[in-house]
Amino acid sequence: EAVKPWTVSILLLVIVGICKVLLDLFLKTRAGYLLRAAGDNEVLVTSLAKNKGTVKIIGLALANGLAALSGAVYCQQKGFFEISVGTGTIVMGLASVIIGTKVFARFGKLKATTAVILGTIVYKGCVSMAMALGLKTLYLKLITSIFFLVILVVSENGKKKVK
Repeated sequence: EAVKPWTVSILLLVIVGICKVLLDLFLKTRAGYLLRAAGDNEVLVTSLAKNKGTVKIIGLALANGLAALSGAVYCQQKGFFEISVGTGTIVMGLASVIIGTKVFARFGKLKATTAVILGTIVYKGCVSMAMALGLKTLYLKLITSIFFLVILVVSENGKKKVK
């Protein structure tokens, strides 16, 4: 029996929602605040008498755990694994973060995790639209690069310049 496409979408939405809530809860703890501080200002972590290396390892473990979960869910849904599957994953992840933080940063009440999820949806929507228009995969990288450039230029022009 074939699985209906909306069933997979709902299941993925539930998994993403659970991961988002758990990540938000973790980031509100002391360890979560230390992790954020290590990314912004390593000297602050050291001045709090914490080992910045340990905090970085916690961040890497968390990131690798989420990457492993996403790979497992992908392979479970597809039913197989191929070594070239993750080729564009880093680009997509970076695109999601950039789009989410630059485009949705104007909404002050929006959490960073929500902005990145929305950035992923926007990025995948743009890629899907380009493919639906019949663009060759060769031009897909060009379209993605132009899209990034437009987002970065628009977000930088919107900032006030301090003199």
